[in-house]
Amino acid sequence: KLLPPADDVLPWACGLGNGQLAVSGIEGNVFCYSWERRCLLGSFKAHRKAVNRILPLGGGRLLTASADSTVRLWREGTNGTFGGQPAPELLRTFEGHQMSVQALAALCDGVGEDAPPTRLFTGSRDCSVRLWDLETGTEVHQHKILRNVVTAVRRLPDQPNVVVQASEDLQIRLWDTRGDASKMTAAPGGPNQLICLDVTDDGRYAVCGSKGFSRQNCEVKLFDIRGGLAQVVATACADQTIEALRIVGPDRCLIASKDGYIRTLALPEVRVLEERGPAAGAYTALGVERQRVGGPVALIATASPSGPGLELLKWQDAGLAGDPTVLAVASADSYD
Repeated sequence: KLLPPADDVLPWACGLGNGQLAVSGIEGNVFCYSWERRCLLGSFKAHRKAVNRILPLGGGRLLTASADSTVRLWREGTNGTFGGQPAPELLRTFEGHQMSVQALAALCDGVGEDAPPTRLFTGSRDCSVRLWDLETGTEVHQHKILRNVVTAVRRLPDQPNVVVQASEDLQIRLWDTRGDASKMTAAPGGPNQLICLDVTDDGRYAVCGSKGFSRQNCEVKLFDIRGGLAQVVATACADQTIEALRIVGPDRCLIASKDGYIRTLALPEVRVLEERGPAAGAYTALGVERQRVGGPVALIATASPSGPGLELLKWQDAGLAGDPTVLAVASADSYD
């Protein structure tokens, strides 16, 4: 068993690299796990309110976005993790948003995995997106649109200065940040709010999950980035809100939803291949660490009346064929 996080609700999870994954809590904590050792490495207090997003930057640095309206940049402890002692070092705080910060994207001046991020793109419930100098913390530009309550953003892998953004105003947007963040393309996202998104490895499609309370409302939608964000396909995939969506291969993605199911989807047709569930609670977050050989590792968070839970899963095949191996689980009774 894993030791579960102490926070009651876990809104975000992600892979950190080097065999580590992280999950954030509603009380402002970040918890770091090793999937290889199947253990909690430690935690640290990042904010005074909920941590909505975690974004690893590489080079031992990590960004956290919070309901306290700030973003913080951290450097890992000398133990090589963001958990345990010594605690991570706070390098910088980005202040300016007026409400909860919901989304982060790190922008680069060059293309490729080795290109260092130089700017930060943020989105908030204050209906603004902002561009920051990552090294100084200075706000470079902001753009506010009425009712554009930002729910998710993602940088395009093949265009390191372009960001796709989802919103509660039922629009999907594409921001070109070269120079500033004022060049924007918008298209209808459909009748249901898009609350999570990712971009395919080739940068061609934005894949989004929607909020809802019935099968017809909980869709995964595919938008053509090179075709003006035209909707290509929409498939009803879950019975309750799709809380998280992660691209895990050239033609595969995983979704986690409040109905307690993890589903494997084929892209670009958006077809459900496998599903696993129901879990003991509603899924709230899904973090993935892709492997050079074999399938991905996923850290998945649940919420139930008995408390938060975690599942650590590994797929043997990159195509996600068959059921994953359960590496470890965490629940409230893990403390007993």
